[in-house]
Amino acid sequence: MIKQTPDFPAAIEDIEVVLLYVEEPTNPMIEELLQQLASPKFKVEAITLTAELMRSALQQSLPLLMVCQNLDHALALTSKFELADCNLFWLPADTQGWQVNRLPDKHQVVDWQAFGVIELLLQLLQQQTQAIQDKLYAQHKLALLSNCLGDLSLTLSPQGNIVDINPKLSDLLQNHGVAAIGQNWLESLHIPSSTAQNRMQQILADLKHTHAMTRLPPFPIQLDNTVMMVDGFVGPLPRDESLLILRQVASWQSHEWLEQLNQQATAVTLLLINPDDFSDFNRSHGRDVGDQVLTEIIQSIAKVLRNDDFASRFSGAVFAVHLPDTNEQQGQILATRMLQMLRTQSFSKNKVKLEFSLGLATLEAEEQLGEQSPLELFRRANTALQAARSVGGGKLVSWQPQFDANILANLDRMSGKFSEAPNDDFRLMNLQWDIIRLIGNTHSLQAFSSQVCQLLNSGLQSEFVGLYLPQGDNLTHLASSTANAKVAVQEIHSRIQNSISLHTLDSFETQTNTTLLSYQNVIIPLITREQCLAILVVCWQPEVNHEVHKSSEQLEQISPNLAAALERIVLLEQEKNRSTTAEKVNGDGHELIFKSAAMRTLMHQVQLVAPTDASVLITGESGTGKEVIAEQLHNLSLHPDKPFITLDCSTIVGHLIESELFGHRKGAFTGAINNQPGKIAQADGGTLFLDEVGELPLDIQSKLLRFVQEKTYIAVGDQRVRKVDVRLILATNRNLPEEVAAGRFRADLYHRINVFTLSLPTLNQRGDDPLLLCRHFLRKFSQQYKKDISDFSETALFKLQSYTWPGNVRELKNCMMRAVILCSGHYIETEHLVLQQDTSSNSYLPSPSTNPVVVESDISSRSTLSPDDSEQITNLLVKLVDFAKQQTELFSVGDWLEKQWLARCLTKWGSLYQVAQHLNQSESTIRRRFAKLDIQVFEMPQLQPLTDDCTRLFDTILHNQTHSTFWQTIETSLHSTVLQLDISQQHKAKLLNVTQPTLRKIIQKVQLSV
Repeated sequence: MIKQTPDFPAAIEDIEVVLLYVEEPTNPMIEELLQQLASPKFKVEAITLTAELMRSALQQSLPLLMVCQNLDHALALTSKFELADCNLFWLPADTQGWQVNRLPDKHQVVDWQAFGVIELLLQLLQQQTQAIQDKLYAQHKLALLSNCLGDLSLTLSPQGNIVDINPKLSDLLQNHGVAAIGQNWLESLHIPSSTAQNRMQQILADLKHTHAMTRLPPFPIQLDNTVMMVDGFVGPLPRDESLLILRQVASWQSHEWLEQLNQQATAVTLLLINPDDFSDFNRSHGRDVGDQVLTEIIQSIAKVLRNDDFASRFSGAVFAVHLPDTNEQQGQILATRMLQMLRTQSFSKNKVKLEFSLGLATLEAEEQLGEQSPLELFRRANTALQAARSVGGGKLVSWQPQFDANILANLDRMSGKFSEAPNDDFRLMNLQWDIIRLIGNTHSLQAFSSQVCQLLNSGLQSEFVGLYLPQGDNLTHLASSTANAKVAVQEIHSRIQNSISLHTLDSFETQTNTTLLSYQNVIIPLITREQCLAILVVCWQPEVNHEVHKSSEQLEQISPNLAAALERIVLLEQEKNRSTTAEKVNGDGHELIFKSAAMRTLMHQVQLVAPTDASVLITGESGTGKEVIAEQLHNLSLHPDKPFITLDCSTIVGHLIESELFGHRKGAFTGAINNQPGKIAQADGGTLFLDEVGELPLDIQSKLLRFVQEKTYIAVGDQRVRKVDVRLILATNRNLPEEVAAGRFRADLYHRINVFTLSLPTLNQRGDDPLLLCRHFLRKFSQQYKKDISDFSETALFKLQSYTWPGNVRELKNCMMRAVILCSGHYIETEHLVLQQDTSSNSYLPSPSTNPVVVESDISSRSTLSPDDSEQITNLLVKLVDFAKQQTELFSVGDWLEKQWLARCLTKWGSLYQVAQHLNQSESTIRRRFAKLDIQVFEMPQLQPLTDDCTRLFDTILHNQTHSTFWQTIETSLHSTVLQLDISQQHKAKLLNVTQPTLRKIIQKVQLSV
């Protein structure tokens, strides 16, 4: 047998190892045989037969070389070691009198003493070994490909019946999966959407004609109590069979699915418009005339659009028109009207008429419940535009599923180039899409400006983005976003304010490739109605000159829409200030600043439920911003101009709550000298926000229940029943189901108010949001207290990043206010940060000289784990590292831990897509890490108790709370534990599975924190 190295994939070395299995290695015949087998290309080893050794060899499916005395000896060995089914070559001492028919079919006898036989045998073994290894390698690549595309698969017959279904999909289907073989796939995979069913049937029908691999758009599958959203690919197999590879991207309880369908019952449509043969037009009339015509085209398009529609010059001569709340039929009507108008329009002073190609695509509401990416909608619209061009132009074409039959057009994100750099087109499309989602949903100038700066900063990969607003005689900084803490923000503000004259602002033109504090930058005016509303400044590092010109063109394409949005928000705020007479609790101004996936998901839910009249229950820890979310719900509601009334149920004396809520009549009780309307009456037509509703006494809860059910109430001391139109929003930091079980909260009231629940994440679960908020409040309080503070020092930054903010946003805001007050220099230092969990200067990482058990303090300071969980994790890390250190060959503790962590996350959330969403990581990163760790095998029986302990701990942590930063906490604590061991640096790097340079960086980081 050719020996393989144990690590897969194994390459055959220049000198092969031949294993010769013998029962008696001292036999003289063995020495002669070894001499015959000697070769420069091979190294021969004689291995004594044992049962365990043979079991291991048979698992590799490789041919075996076996030494025997005669036929009877061979048969005896076959029976003893169960060799009947293996591929085997017998090398007997005597080849005379062999009855080959008595041997199993796969056994052969080799007359090794004959001339040239041994050499042929070794060549044959080498070929067979290589073939087996190639097969295993191909299987390994197929497994990696399946991990990337999806881990659910089924094979369909030409009639659409299931021929094969992989175990994972069969398990998900439960009883239906067992009986699925031979059944029609649409009956076994119940799709609760007639639109999705028709689309899938059309795709499979087209596959029979095209035989091309096709991407599957997201579609739902109804399981027993859940609905699972999947996408993937379908491709042809021999015998006209089809292979579907599916990937789970989301799942809901069945009732949640229906709720989301009802709430997101609107489609969105995208229209791409391209004048035909415009390059010929440019050559004939000149580039200046061409640019003038493009400007006239976008102006003409805008005249046809509705108020909420969004049009922009996408790239080159292609225009994108976004039509929210528009289904395909409505989009076709509007697009037909637009095509007729453009055909009859004369452009430029030359009175030129043009033909246009239009591509239209729609995403239905249910499709938006999958991966909500603008690229899918854009891909469809672009495919439709290519189809319109391919038939000679001058046509409007709507996307159809059969367009995806062409594999090249389907797998490419764009089937045609709009510019010389298609990736830049995608970046611009994403920017436009994100800005569209802000326009119409954001009514706050500050919030809109901050989020625009964040979007542009990340989308354009710049160092700084700032928005400046002319106010009086000054150019005021409205909002900004930076890529890192080293950007001199205050100096940029000062230079901008000093270099731009307000007297020439309305005639200000775009400035490109100017130098500002060594940055390359572009300065763009946001102009509408011939008035400059704001100045947009974007800065890059000096070495990226090519980004400046390219991005300035993209910015100029979206700047008219930004200007229009700013004008709308400014006018709304002015009107609101003039007309608002009702009470509204603003405090000192609430800002919603975020970029984490958890908050994006939350705000998407807010946007879905806000325009309805459904009651909303907001849950979350104290200080997470429940009142801010309540205000957002009101601002996005159908009546944002109506009153928003707040009642904090925890701050009012029990016997006065009824009067505060329902009002009272004169003389109703001692001190009631006048009629007094309650909060419910004050909120008529608008929103009533009941904060800390869990604190209401039981008798008030019963009266509140009647109001919730009937929208009627009776004031204290009155007999009249009054009816109001009030939208109810409630908030609590208590666990209401537990309160119901304990009898402290009425079950019927809980079920009435629990129509739509928003669960606010803690600040520790919001990824990088804490640092974003720290910098925001630093700028705010620096301006308020007239201090010139640029940023945080490196040590202060590390301290902030290590802190878990148990008091959430409220604690963070107060901490920043104290720090600004205490700071007298340009940077916030660690001594200015007063944090609740500070116990000593070394509270964030243990000293290298301390015992490993102090890692507990490191864990508890970085997460919201209970003391018991922290202690158990500390003990687990110490035991695990000690176990690994005692092994003959060290193994990577870090990889073992991460593999356990991802396995438990996958068990909890069901798909790698959902794991990525909950851990605030990109899906590609999670899939790459999972695939790499999945092929690593840790088969050590002594490790099983630690595996069981780890599984229980991780399950407990995931059950209690979602830890988007938990793995970083464990990893940091593991680093501390390993660095304290009295072993070589090489062994430490092996335990952590890092290189020596990376280990040095880890050591420096730990030393810096001490």
